[in-house]
Amino acid sequence: MNNHAIHSQAIITVGNELMGDDGVGPAVYRALSRYNLPDTIQLIDGGTGGMSILHMLRGYEHVIIVDCGDFGGSPGEIALFTPDEVVSLKSQTYSLHDVDLITLLEISKHLGEIPATVHIVAIQPRRIAFNSPLSPEVAAAIPGAVTCVLALIQ
Repeated sequence: MNNHAIHSQAIITVGNELMGDDGVGPAVYRALSRYNLPDTIQLIDGGTGGMSILHMLRGYEHVIIVDCGDFGGSPGEIALFTPDEVVSLKSQTYSLHDVDLITLLEISKHLGEIPATVHIVAIQPRRIAFNSPLSPEVAAAIPGAVTCVLALIQ
């Protein structure tokens, strides 16, 4: 259970390590867990995403979501979006897991529970395939994704 009296910010990483580059979220989680993050920040393993993310958003002022996302970039490219910017990309192929992340954010907004600030750190995958490791490009992007997240919490 989240203790929001202490944590005003959350970093939620999402992904499936059994699905190639979709495992970048858990890899970023492991990298971030090595840092001494401020007490105001909760690092959350969001698993494979879906509707469970909706409940993870509740009660925070600022949430950073880290996941792979197909935004048409080069493999391993990192993009930073706000929900409004991703809505404008919806006609493209950007989506996360079974339930579209933007749909979840819209539901959260409708419920009056959306954080004041939401950032999405997306890493462009090369391949999403069962039982494959991270591609070299995506593995090489992990430090950059960590740097991006740390800059957002400064």
